[in-house]
Amino acid sequence: MQGRRLCVLVAILLVELVGLGYFIKGFFPYKKSIPGFATRQDLPWDIKQAASGGSSVAKTPVVAARYDRLVIMLVDALRNDFVFGNNSAMTYTQEMLRSGNAIGFTAKALAPTVTMPRLKALMTGTVPNFLDAVLNIAESDTSSSLKYHDNLLWQLKNHSNKTINMFGDDTWLRLFPDVFTRTDGTSSFFVADTVEVDRNVTRHVRPELERGDWDVTIFHYLGLDHIGHLAGPNSPLMRPKQKEMDDVVRDAFEIVSKQDMERMRRDPSAKPTLFVLLGDHAMNEIGNHGGNSQLETSTVFVFLGQGIRSPSLAKGSDVLSRLLTTEVPQINLVPTLALLFGVPIPKNNLGMPLPELLASYGDSERLRMLQVSAHQMFGVVRANDPDAREVTLAEAAGSVGAPVNCEGESTSDVLRCKYKRALAAHRRFAVSGRGSAGRVEREYYDFMVHANEHLSRAFSGYDLGAMFTGMAIIGAAAAALVVLCQASDRSGGIFSTKTWGLRVSIPTAALLVTYLISIWSSSLIEEEHQFWYFWTQTMLALRVLTSTTAGDALRTVLQMGLFRIIRAWNQTGQKWTGEPDIRLYLNSSHSGLMWILVVATVLAVNVAAHRLHMYVYPGPCRSAIVRHGGGRSSAHAASAMAYRRDAEEYGRRVAEAEQTRVAVLYSGAGTAGLRVLMVTQRVFRAVVGYASFSALVYQMDRNHGWRELGVSEGLWSLVRLSVPSDQAQIARLVYLCTALALAAGVACTWYRARVGMLELSSWESHGFRASVAQAAALDLLVGMLPVLLLLSRPHNIPLFALFLAVFVLFWPQLQVVFGPRSSIAAADAQDGGGLDALRPSKLAVLFCLVNASFFALGNSNSLASLDLSNAYAGVSRYNEGVVGLLMFVSNWSGPLWWAAAALAALALDRQGFTMRRVVDVLAAVHLWQACTLLMLSVVVTVLRTHLFIWSVFSPRYLYQVGWLVGFYVLCATCGGLLWLAGLAQIS
Repeated sequence: MQGRRLCVLVAILLVELVGLGYFIKGFFPYKKSIPGFATRQDLPWDIKQAASGGSSVAKTPVVAARYDRLVIMLVDALRNDFVFGNNSAMTYTQEMLRSGNAIGFTAKALAPTVTMPRLKALMTGTVPNFLDAVLNIAESDTSSSLKYHDNLLWQLKNHSNKTINMFGDDTWLRLFPDVFTRTDGTSSFFVADTVEVDRNVTRHVRPELERGDWDVTIFHYLGLDHIGHLAGPNSPLMRPKQKEMDDVVRDAFEIVSKQDMERMRRDPSAKPTLFVLLGDHAMNEIGNHGGNSQLETSTVFVFLGQGIRSPSLAKGSDVLSRLLTTEVPQINLVPTLALLFGVPIPKNNLGMPLPELLASYGDSERLRMLQVSAHQMFGVVRANDPDAREVTLAEAAGSVGAPVNCEGESTSDVLRCKYKRALAAHRRFAVSGRGSAGRVEREYYDFMVHANEHLSRAFSGYDLGAMFTGMAIIGAAAAALVVLCQASDRSGGIFSTKTWGLRVSIPTAALLVTYLISIWSSSLIEEEHQFWYFWTQTMLALRVLTSTTAGDALRTVLQMGLFRIIRAWNQTGQKWTGEPDIRLYLNSSHSGLMWILVVATVLAVNVAAHRLHMYVYPGPCRSAIVRHGGGRSSAHAASAMAYRRDAEEYGRRVAEAEQTRVAVLYSGAGTAGLRVLMVTQRVFRAVVGYASFSALVYQMDRNHGWRELGVSEGLWSLVRLSVPSDQAQIARLVYLCTALALAAGVACTWYRARVGMLELSSWESHGFRASVAQAAALDLLVGMLPVLLLLSRPHNIPLFALFLAVFVLFWPQLQVVFGPRSSIAAADAQDGGGLDALRPSKLAVLFCLVNASFFALGNSNSLASLDLSNAYAGVSRYNEGVVGLLMFVSNWSGPLWWAAAALAALALDRQGFTMRRVVDVLAAVHLWQACTLLMLSVVVTVLRTHLFIWSVFSPRYLYQVGWLVGFYVLCATCGGLLWLAGLAQIS
């Protein structure tokens, strides 16, 4: 019967995943784009020629190219204050800006602020596909290539015959195959490297620039971004890295400036080199990126070269402070460079030329360039709205002298009107010189600004058919899960069910309803942590109010106090993310205290492992063994297994029948088995201890924690002798030891189950006698901690000690295991009370803790909170699968631990640990997930034109996919069922 229910559950999950696939296919399609590449045949008629009687279509360059060579120096995650701020170490760049020999901007990037979509935007001028944020981590992905999409590099290579070289981030090689002549790519995801990854680029700067066979050279530096991921923007490594980048700017610009002087002296037709310093995105206050916050989207443009001069108002000592607020869209780089180099603007560009870079041109040239840019953008408008008609020269001429009222029935009509009005003003200026060039510029920019706003929202192709199909399938899966839950007598405490009549406790019903409502609010999605913090404390408060004993109420009040500390550890979300919290307190002026807490947490893990095997595996009393003729060797073995506990205490806790069985067991050959068991238990404790110690050494060595504790270098060198010298090898050692510890725990459980010292189901009210499931679950709970400590940021490690304390307080009998036996009497473990409908079950509270712990570790629903800093622990070379797995474990470490705690809770509960109960709980949590996924799918469909669809709702949907597929399906369901299968073999 249970096998059939399990098969039904698996089938429902497969159906739900199919529905999810359909919806993703429709909601995250590749952006619509105009096929083909722009050519000079696509240029509009020249208004100046037409005004003077010319009739031929302009097929010459827009305006003669101002530059013939280009150097792009892209510094990954270069935030604007890293260049323009008072604390910046980029002194050469700042001096060039102050003197007016460079032009700078704060370049605003759009979400998602990760490298691949930002590079697409910088080279195509388009709003990238949000799914590129996911493909960004997959180095083997080729589906996101721009080989067949119009882009600036293609235009430079094919219309100006430029030789293009690239050194640095190999994302360029995936995006632009067959474009570069010489390359040296480096992986952008090995964030542990902050030195060699940049040296590998810098070693090419002078040799490559001093060669005379290049036209465009790209240098993409990654070290600054890696420092941000590892230690944040305030890291001591940040200013030296800024100084290193500034030195590269100075050296490279001086090299090309000297070359330009010599080239232009020898060849009067030669043109100078344009040097561009820029960032692809920025970083937030903890060094991550991917979201839409002000810090993440504020990067830089700095232009240097002959003819580059800042306006007089943009010079002086306060120029840098003004540049921090002088914002331009990042995609404006594309039409600007295309016009400066005299090549067609890529067909799908939505950017506008930077007027400061066109200021040195004459009025006629500048207006011609704006006409070409507006013509290209109006082509995008027409491609997205076939009803939008082209504006002919006759129409523009007919508008001269009459004001054009731009009020239309559709946005496309309004945009067409604005475009026609700009052309009319341009023609009027060209024919009679009436008006001013400045007014014509304003008309062109008025059209382009409005077109950009409209196209940025609409430049996406949703497949509504696939989306509705996906929602229908997900809805069917949710309905099937309801039926599955109804067919059960219970669902493990999360939903209370009755055959063909679903009964839900009041707190659980309120939790589900309020959560589904909150999904409709962008603010509540950004601040979802507040929802889970509130409901976790509410659930605990309800347990206090419905407690039947003072001891139960006291334990729950202690849990509330501990959780209040947990929620104050990391400020997250959007609104209060930069506010003071315990993390900031520990990382700033009290780092020594942080490392003391880290050491204390490691000690707590070892104490837990020791006391776990002391109490979970109770041995027989020595006197009973001796009395039954076990002999001296048996007495010694029994004494070792008793772990120094008093023989009289054992006598009270072991029934006479057990004593008889033990006497048989320990006679003769049984003694050798006991010695093996004793060794296995000691191995478990020793390996857990060494693994947690190695994780501590890894963290302290990597983050220099030993210095914060005042440990001398000589003493630390002695400590380091106990582990491998390489940090990657230390991490691998932790993984190996954790696997050995779990294997030792399995061996202990297996042997005890075989000899009958662990029952399949056991409960004692005055002490703790573990069952097979209880022992195995508690071994897993403690044994997995070293890996979680390894993959966490140092300031988050103490949270696991708090998690352990909150969990232990749920079960009085566990306080015998993890704490002093006299602390709180095991008075009650009932999960009921006088008001059953108002009393949340322990599993319901644990479900809230699973979700709350995700945010308590500093995560949020923004892609910027994804932490890559620990995804390379033990990794020497980039591997998508391994890095992806470690990144998931690192970011979901809190929920993973609480999921193991929920498994232990099922084993410890009085109702017993059965396959039926596990399936019921899995069905209940998947019903929650299906309802959430269905509601979120409806929300993003209804709000697909919302202003925050790509910055708030789409990242939330991606997180929901991660929760469903990664956590609930793979870890909770597949992992839990594999664990159950192993348990069945043991018992």
